[in-house]
Amino acid sequence: MAKELSALEQLKASRNPLRVIDDIYKEANEGIPLSPEYIGLLKWYGMYPHVNSDGLEDKKYFMKRIKLVDTKMNLEQLEVMAKIGTDFAQGLVDFTTRQNVQFHYIQIKDMPEIFRLLQSVGLTSRMASGDGPRPIMTCPVSGVDEDEIYDVRDLVKEVDTYFDKNEDSYCNFPRKYKIGISGCKCHCAAHEIQDVAFTAFKAENGEVLFDLTIGGGLSKSKQIATRANRYVKPEQVRAVAVACAEIFRDNGNRDNRNKARVRHLLNDWGIEKFVEEIEKNIGYKLQEGLVEPKIASFENRNHFGINKAKQKGESYVGFATNSGRVPGSDFQAMYDICKKYNAGGIALTATQNFVVYGVKDEVVQALADEFVALGYPYNPTPFRARLQSCTGKEFCKFGITETKEFAKKIVTQLEEKFPEFKDDVTISFSGCGNGCSQPQISDIGFVGAMIRHEGERVEGYEVLLGGNLEGTSKSRIARKVGVKVPANGVVSYVEKLINDYRTDNLGQKRFKDYLAALETTEDEVE
Repeated sequence: MAKELSALEQLKASRNPLRVIDDIYKEANEGIPLSPEYIGLLKWYGMYPHVNSDGLEDKKYFMKRIKLVDTKMNLEQLEVMAKIGTDFAQGLVDFTTRQNVQFHYIQIKDMPEIFRLLQSVGLTSRMASGDGPRPIMTCPVSGVDEDEIYDVRDLVKEVDTYFDKNEDSYCNFPRKYKIGISGCKCHCAAHEIQDVAFTAFKAENGEVLFDLTIGGGLSKSKQIATRANRYVKPEQVRAVAVACAEIFRDNGNRDNRNKARVRHLLNDWGIEKFVEEIEKNIGYKLQEGLVEPKIASFENRNHFGINKAKQKGESYVGFATNSGRVPGSDFQAMYDICKKYNAGGIALTATQNFVVYGVKDEVVQALADEFVALGYPYNPTPFRARLQSCTGKEFCKFGITETKEFAKKIVTQLEEKFPEFKDDVTISFSGCGNGCSQPQISDIGFVGAMIRHEGERVEGYEVLLGGNLEGTSKSRIARKVGVKVPANGVVSYVEKLINDYRTDNLGQKRFKDYLAALETTEDEVE
């Protein structure tokens, strides 16, 4: 007997979820309020309700996510995005771990003008979220880095365009569908945690192939992707990406959203059956690929500093944010600096940082210095380089703790305490167990919780240690270590970890390996 569809599935089945745009315009232009049941469909246009002081959804203000197809914003697009940030978002702008921009305090009444501005420069928020193909993860310097394995820009746009032009077939999946397509030398697109990913490498004969991985993901049902033991040629990428999408669409779980991701289907079927279904869908056998290519470790997946571009006479510069938050005034200043030096634009990384590309060699140092003066270093400390933060309870209904502004202060305090610290370390702050900031793969992950401390219930964090990405065979999911720290004890806890490592490193040469080797059983740090 077939199980009954969930309430959201019944709603999605009643009409194309993307038609919620009609309701947006009706409310904005005619004053006809959006039906309460359709609020959940707004995410198909990247919109999520803020929460009020009681932690309940506030239907007046929304977070809005903009879709960047290849992680890049050229000068025209950057100007428009800066305008939206300052004019409509109260100056609150975030860069995400999925290489998108999120605005806060957006109101439905302003959406027609925001849509117009986006459309004027070829941007969209359509399918920035929702149950369908999400923006594709890729390298921010694809087509720019002179040492890249393969320029995947055309492949990314080809796959994205296919889904976009066939919206009726691909806008209603059981849950989100996350793809990665990357030719990056340092594998910065994190293929190990994508639903489906294509990772370029060079075979012994010099041919470029893509290693296919399936079923990765984080949140509460976290797991590292499984190698399909198949290599994909560049001209096969679209067909395989579409095949995996259709397999998921037609066979994914639609009665329980907690078990409705690609990884759940993979676990039910096994990789052999999944590959069989792919090959049945595309109509041919893929090349066998028993050997996983060599994959860079997570801490080496960045593009910081001043780097030569493959375009003659040009460079690109990678900068760090602080926890991914960029004030609207800074966003405007970024545009002004890029325009002043006639740079190509800005591309976003998977670690809430950014790259300025298309910079002439003769002005690259001057441009870099102006960004540093604005507060964005190109040679960041380890704490700033790889610290990630989710939205937290400030705006998210799932958030238990405040994260963004809190994490920014933590970075500054750690930099002051350890000015000479050079070890690579990834630190993540998540306001709840969903882990949007990826604590599950961080060296040190802090997951928001209410904890008992000195006889009172206070905001705190459960600690995870030892996560890392380094290919499907060497990646580690961070583990709980039995420690919960109050928010005001976070800096002291990290300080203790660093000092203990310096005193007794358990034979480990790297701080991250020391964290992975630690065994901690304390209930709470007082």
